Amino acid sequence: MDRNQNKRWAASYLLCFTMACTLVLGITYARYRSSVTGTGTASVARVALDSKADLSSILQRMTPGDSRNIDISVSNVKDGRTSEVTQDYSIIINTTGNLPLVYELAQKNSTGAGTYVTTSTIPKSDGNSRAWSGGQMPHSENTVHEYTLTVKWPTNSTDASYADEIDKVTLTVDSKQTQNK
Repeated sequence: MDRNQNKRWAASYLLCFTMACTLVLGITYARYRSSVTGTGTASVARVALDSKADLSSILQRMTPGDSRNIDISVSNVKDGRTSEVTQDYSIIINTTGNLPLVYELAQKNSTGAGTYVTTSTIPKSDGNSRAWSGGQMPHSENTVHEYTLTVKWPTNSTDASYADEIDKVTLTVDSKQTQNK
């Protein structure tokens, strides 16, 4: 009987040890297996920028000594919705450089909020790309910045090589989101 009793004691100890391990491991494993559910929302700010300018019809048939004015407006409202972010913008003109045109940008009015671009005359000698920077549109406030772009063909640029020459002129308003100043 002594042997059977030892086997029972060993089995009892083994069973208690197994139960203790199961309890400890179960609690430990549960600590790492907990799950949480929930919901959340995210909001994204609306960005709007609109500009209007028609270069093609206005610049046709220019000759030496001609000067043409083009009205440009930059707005932070599009389709009736105002931008919810502050935007810095630049006005850029790219040309093929075939004609000796001079570009001058001037504010048309200064009643809009924000900051207008730095205006100046940029002559042909500055290459085929001209840029005016420093404009800023405020957020959540309907704003329109108006400019007049004057394109001049200098009177003394009458070289025969300009006859029947075509110059492609592209106006771009480049905008990026920024922090409030």
